[in-house]
Amino acid sequence: LSKGIKEVSSVYTSHRSHPSIHSSHLAMMPLSQGANPRFMNRHSLLPCIITAIFFASCINLSKGFSPTLFPSSRLSFSLHRGATELSRCRFHEKHGVTLYSKWDDFDDDDEIEEGPPIPRDMKYIERNVLRQSQHFVAIREAAGSQLTNDVYVRDVETSTFWFVGKIARISDVSLEQAVARQWPLIEQHARRLRPIELYSKKGRDALQIWTAPGDSELDVAYNRPNTQFQKMKRADEIPGAEKIRAIEIGFQGEMYQQNEEGFRTVRTEDGRPANPEVQPTSETRAPTNDEMKQIQEMIKGKDLGGMFDDE
Repeated sequence: LSKGIKEVSSVYTSHRSHPSIHSSHLAMMPLSQGANPRFMNRHSLLPCIITAIFFASCINLSKGFSPTLFPSSRLSFSLHRGATELSRCRFHEKHGVTLYSKWDDFDDDDEIEEGPPIPRDMKYIERNVLRQSQHFVAIREAAGSQLTNDVYVRDVETSTFWFVGKIARISDVSLEQAVARQWPLIEQHARRLRPIELYSKKGRDALQIWTAPGDSELDVAYNRPNTQFQKMKRADEIPGAEKIRAIEIGFQGEMYQQNEEGFRTVRTEDGRPANPEVQPTSETRAPTNDEMKQIQEMIKGKDLGGMFDDE
C-alpha cells in the first residue's frame, strides 16, 4: 500500500512537469503506442485514491482501529459477513445438514436480561433510590406507621429472612401493589446489602420478598407468635401494579453501620417464627395506681432527704 501511494504521488508530479500532454490524448492512445500511464491529470487519480482509502480502511479494521474513521470498512465487514452466511447455507443445503443455535437469533445490540423488563424508574440507580426514599419519608410523616411495612428478603434454599428496609404507600394502594411495583429496586438492594448470601442467587424465583407489620422489629426479634410474615408477588402477578405511580409509594433501604451484622430471623414456610418465643428476663413498666398509693403510704411523714443521706 505504501508503494502504491508513492507511485500515485510520482504520477501526479510527472503530470505537473509535462503540462503540454492532455489526458484526453492519453485516453485515446493505447499503451503499445507509447502512452505513459504516469501522465494523468488530477481527475484521473480519483479512482486510485478511492481504492487506496478502501484497502486502508480494511487494514485498519483488521488491526482493531475504530471503523467510524473509515466508513467503507463497515461495508467491507458486512460483505464478508454476508458471504460467510451464504457459504454456510450452501454447505447445509448440499449435505442436508440443519444446524441451529439460539445464538443465531442474537443481535449484537441486544441486552441479556433475566425475567420481565425492568421499568426505567425502578432500576437500581442513585436517582431512583433517592427518589423512593424521599417518597417514603413524606408518606411516613403524613400517615405514620399504619401505611408502613417492614420488608424482608429470603433465599429460597434457606430459612433465613434478612431485613432489607421499609416500604410505605398511600391509602389507595395495597401492600401487594406497592411491593410489586418496587420489586426490582427492593431485590437489587437486598443483593447489595447481603452480597455473600444473596447476590449470587440467579433466577426469577431465587429470592422471595416478605413483609411484616410496620416497626415490628422487636416483636420479630422475640419471635412473637402473633407476628406473621406475608409473602409478596411480582408485578406481572398483581393486577394494577404497573399502573401505580412512583410518587404514591416509597422504599427506604436498610443501611449498615461499621461492623454491623444485620438483622435477620428464622421463619417457617408460612412466615411464622421457627424458634420458641423469647421471654425477657426483666420487665420495666410504669407503676399502676394501686402501687402508687402503696408507695405514697410508705413514704408518708418521712424525710426523703434523710432517707437518701442514710444510703
